[in-house]
Amino acid sequence: MRVVIIGGVAAGMSAASQARRARPDAEILVLEKTQDVSYGACGLPYKLPPDTDMDDLLVVSAQRFREERNIDVRLGHEVRKIDPSRREVGGRNAEGDFVLGYDKLIICTGARVWAPPIKGLDALWGQGAYPLKTLDDGRTIKAAMAAHPPKRVVVIGAGYIGLEATENFQEMGAEVTVVEAMPEILPWLPETLRARVVDEAKAHGVEMLVGTRVEAIERTGSGIAVETSDATLEADLVLVATGVRPESELASAAGLALGAAGSIAVDAYLRTSEEHIYAAGDCADALHAITGESVWFPLALRANRAGKLAGDNIFGLKRPAPPVLGTAVFKFFGLEVARVGLSSEEADAAGFDTATAEIVGATRAGYYPGGGKLSVWLIGERKTRKLLGCCMVGPEAAAHKIDTAAAAIHAGMTVEQIYDMDLAYAPPFGPSWSPLLIAASQLSKALD
Repeated sequence: MRVVIIGGVAAGMSAASQARRARPDAEILVLEKTQDVSYGACGLPYKLPPDTDMDDLLVVSAQRFREERNIDVRLGHEVRKIDPSRREVGGRNAEGDFVLGYDKLIICTGARVWAPPIKGLDALWGQGAYPLKTLDDGRTIKAAMAAHPPKRVVVIGAGYIGLEATENFQEMGAEVTVVEAMPEILPWLPETLRARVVDEAKAHGVEMLVGTRVEAIERTGSGIAVETSDATLEADLVLVATGVRPESELASAAGLALGAAGSIAVDAYLRTSEEHIYAAGDCADALHAITGESVWFPLALRANRAGKLAGDNIFGLKRPAPPVLGTAVFKFFGLEVARVGLSSEEADAAGFDTATAEIVGATRAGYYPGGGKLSVWLIGERKTRKLLGCCMVGPEAAAHKIDTAAAAIHAGMTVEQIYDMDLAYAPPFGPSWSPLLIAASQLSKALD
């Protein structure tokens, strides 16, 4: 049997490795359009400083996959067409066009950068204005900064990558301005928790312009002029962090059904609308654990897990992919910002009758040195009294406590059951009454 996998980063190499474990005799080909496979893309912002090495993010080289796992990894192979009726993929490499047949195909094309329609952006793309999505993007930015260390950086977009990169640019000594077109950053955060993130930016000298559109950029004698709807900013480097979209064009052109946000629709076993084609990772959709609806969450765990499951399921093993909650966390200077489940707006759109509760607790026992304040926000359904979502912001604890909330939602626990949980306590890690338990108690009252 020949298995062809399009894409060789998280989902693709997870699928290839699991397929090899499942069927040692199968022919497994990975077609990757770049020169890199298997790297930690989530670490890109943290490898921007000059004393770091972007290539540290590489996990396993293509050569090791070939030699140690007998996986035929072909770099520089861009697939441009899928023909389900002939079970063939076609594309181009350095030597010209190629066509390959398959018995099973796994699409792991990931997500692509969305570049907004900004006048002059094309002319400066990769030469002053940069995305940060691939390992090559990171190398390009680092080379540019090594040649001309930026004193002024404009970051377009205030999502995870934009804010993580902002922190690293500022710690390298640059003046950073973040421009966000939406009325607020991180719209899923409740207002008071969002204010903590904005205050953290101000405390580190980062200017945050919200509700502001970038309309044009152009090179000037002194750098780059960034023309916004409010003012013109001067920059030495522009980071375009306006988000990503599912890389589903190949699948769409082949007639495969699409799901949320234009991602490739898959069933519980990662199979697409064509029985011999599977899809996994940031190019594919998932089912939401609360609403049961198609959602698109381009997150690392889902990509790796879906790839691994697809690597089994192509051989008929029938291992379903679990539903998702969009559990996520990121660091912004001295804060951890975390979420799981539904926001108020998402719960309303799904038709839930809800109540919310918000508290501010301590991250350590009051007499124990250090620590700070942890903001916890919960939302629950009145009818079932189940927890639907949680957000946390604080200097510590949020990154781990959010997983407790995620486990509770996955288990379908009521807020009273959460309040009754026996959670660990020690003075260095929190007060005896965890902030999550206090918030659950408050939510229980709000649901009455």
